[in-house]
Amino acid sequence: MKEFFMRYVLILFLLTSSLFSKDISTRYDVHVSLLGNVGYADVTLRESGDTYEIKLVANTAGVAAALLKDRVETFTSRGRVVDGRYIPDIFIASKVTTKRSRVQTYYFDHEKKEINLIEEKTKLVNKTRFDPKTFKIKSEEVSENSVDETILDVYKDADVLSAYLNTKTICNSAEQCYKLVAVGAHDEKNNITVSCLKGLQREAAIINFSEEIQDIYNLNVEPFDKDDEIVDVLVAFDNDGLLKEAYLGEVFWIGKITAKRVYHKISSN
Repeated sequence: MKEFFMRYVLILFLLTSSLFSKDISTRYDVHVSLLGNVGYADVTLRESGDTYEIKLVANTAGVAAALLKDRVETFTSRGRVVDGRYIPDIFIASKVTTKRSRVQTYYFDHEKKEINLIEEKTKLVNKTRFDPKTFKIKSEEVSENSVDETILDVYKDADVLSAYLNTKTICNSAEQCYKLVAVGAHDEKNNITVSCLKGLQREAAIINFSEEIQDIYNLNVEPFDKDDEIVDVLVAFDNDGLLKEAYLGEVFWIGKITAKRVYHKISSN
């Protein structure tokens, strides 16, 4: 049940990474009807010349933090901006709890169409030992570490953060609906379809948001668990072209999940 809940919260955390400017710092609060505030996401985007770095840090809070052992997830994408398109060189995804941590670093080789993954894991485990001085069995926590390296079977030219950065032109393009294929957002079992809402669809969706909303996107998310239902997530942009809110309707027993911008600063380099 805890994993079911966190999967949908993380969907909203990831959606809040769609920011377009030279230097941006933003915070989003995530709220669940049944549980109240369950976390927040801090997003920064830095551009210098033709390079970029975008970072998303998702923190749990309140009941969610207790259920998920103070879980913090961090996503970082670094790469180049070519003809207005964000092309990643490195994508780092980390998950840290009180007992475990996992860091996955993806290195993109776009010429060879390969992605090299290095995965580092650490966990605290209880081990017992005999203390000859006291003739007693003692228990202590020790750290176990592992590092694995592999080349992914399937090449993707984007990660989840660079892919969202590249959605900014979809509402003005001919292809207003497409499948999202990116490291960290998609695998061969779970598809995400992105579409820009127009006309009556947009009018029906806008009632879920506050004022000064411009473009609205719908993300059709296939479930992580095939026994669950397909989920539609609405993502709304402000009149300044920056992401403002995200909305996920009734989910099982926890109710509605929303992410709203509570802090926003844009600086020029």
